Amino acid sequence: MTTVRILPEILSNQIAAGEVVERPSSVVKELVENSIDAKASAITIEVEKSGKSLIRVSDDGIGLSRDDALLSIERYATSKIFTKEDLFSISTMGFRGEALPSIASVSKLTMVTRPKDRDTGTRIEIFGGKVRSVSDIGAPVGTLVEVKDLFFNTPARKKFLKSDTTEISHISDGIAGIALGNPDIRFRFFSNKSLQKNFPLSDSLFQRTVNVLGTEVSGKMNEISHSEDGLAISGYCVLPDIVRNSASKIFLFVNRRLVYDRGLISAIFQGYRGRLMKGRYPLLVLFIDIAFDQVDVNVHPTKREVRFFNHQRVYGAVSGAIGKSFSIPQKDISGDSPLKFSQSSVPPAFHPDRPVLIRENDSPGVEQSVMTWGKPADMPVYKKPDRAGTRMPELPKEKPHTPVMFYSDPPRIIGQVMGTYILAESGSGLLLIDQHAAHERIVYEALKKKLKISNMAGQSLMIPETVELTHRESDILLSLIPDLSILGIEVEPFGGTTFVIKSIPSIISGKEMKPILTKIIEKTLTEKDESSKDGWLDECLILMACHRAVRANSRMNAAEMQNLLKDLETCDNPMHCPHGRPIMVTMSKNDLEKLFKRIV
Repeated sequence: MTTVRILPEILSNQIAAGEVVERPSSVVKELVENSIDAKASAITIEVEKSGKSLIRVSDDGIGLSRDDALLSIERYATSKIFTKEDLFSISTMGFRGEALPSIASVSKLTMVTRPKDRDTGTRIEIFGGKVRSVSDIGAPVGTLVEVKDLFFNTPARKKFLKSDTTEISHISDGIAGIALGNPDIRFRFFSNKSLQKNFPLSDSLFQRTVNVLGTEVSGKMNEISHSEDGLAISGYCVLPDIVRNSASKIFLFVNRRLVYDRGLISAIFQGYRGRLMKGRYPLLVLFIDIAFDQVDVNVHPTKREVRFFNHQRVYGAVSGAIGKSFSIPQKDISGDSPLKFSQSSVPPAFHPDRPVLIRENDSPGVEQSVMTWGKPADMPVYKKPDRAGTRMPELPKEKPHTPVMFYSDPPRIIGQVMGTYILAESGSGLLLIDQHAAHERIVYEALKKKLKISNMAGQSLMIPETVELTHRESDILLSLIPDLSILGIEVEPFGGTTFVIKSIPSIISGKEMKPILTKIIEKTLTEKDESSKDGWLDECLILMACHRAVRANSRMNAAEMQNLLKDLETCDNPMHCPHGRPIMVTMSKNDLEKLFKRIV
């Protein structure tokens, strides 16, 4: 008796669905790409409960006859390729004929479709891969696919879905990416019957880019344009004064297909070389148009990855095109004639609550006198009581640290180096202190102590600040409003994807709050699912401390440097900033004498 068996078709489709249908956003992607291949000019996406209970995609494309509709739900049935040669010249989004049968095998799927040359449409119902009914129906030209109860027959898969906020964010991001690559198609996205995104029909890549990345980039984008034999590169790169903590705002398209490629990411960083801080990612929309036989899109189940036959040529062209965009004078692209698709200031204080004047004419020269060493002033504590219904979190504890920075001798301030480092002498040797890292540690520990006592006090802004977000960011911010109140931040929706900041922590200025809020949202997108609420709050404190701390290239006088070192020695961990970077470097007398060959 044989032990090797051919799997039933339903089971094999469910296995295939494991590769193609990972989460609700995978379903949306496959259905929307089918609509694009059907030459649709308008696509509507509707979901309920983040796509777990309902996903509906409708279009005004060419539609299908009854025979073609029935064939489309069979595995490996496709109208897009027919020969082996076709596999190496793919110009459509889909081509394998796996998406619909895979989706149908793990859901309750209904399709309604009608081609232009038929008076009636066809309605097909499939439950868990089995056809339940086929009937005629009155319908407009185009196709509607409705997916209910995703993973109803594979509970293990359903268990691994994330929160509604996370899943809706994946859907929203996916739609934004596809919309960027197809500005000649109108996209509308509804969640729980509420309009979340509306990308109107446009022949302007510029306007579609602004719609997706946010209005803050409209006057801060360089056009990318490069062409050579069989290769064209176009798009927009945002100036490096607007950055993110992840690659979530890098959109890469190869022959209009949204892809992810580590080599291309590296090439982008090469193009931005010398313009980005470590750990920061640019905002960028990049289109690579290349001969179909020079790229393989059939290397990944979701077609998310591609392989170039001459990758070095492509990567070199990308980095060169981006670098060139920074050296070429840019015309105004934020006005009424957009491009066509055919192509620091010094913070006011060292103590969070006590201002210190920093004079611009202070000299970084050598300080002659020996600074006195005394106990730092006590920090005042916020007194505002806890907000009703909000429990104070227990912030993560750092390992106890006994300061041993200066031993028994108070350091003598020698001066400031490069407007960034404090040079001092102590009994342990020569000290070089990063002023930003040191102040960041001081502010962070002060904020942490305050938050252990009560919620942070918020101060109302006389003129509330508005902040414009992307659709995904606005979804996240709505879910964060209760948690932000713990930090003294009061934010309210102001229509669409605009929010108004009404109250901020008393140590932060209104202008500082916008970038802090953006980074809090980014941190939430990338980490909150994996971290505790307490850990998330701690990360927020680190972001606030970073923005509050004195910057590099800020001149300080002797008294300010002295106060900074005094406060630093009282910290639980005076040797590292909250990000883990070293605050100071010590060079002993022996180290110096070895450098000058006085000893061996």
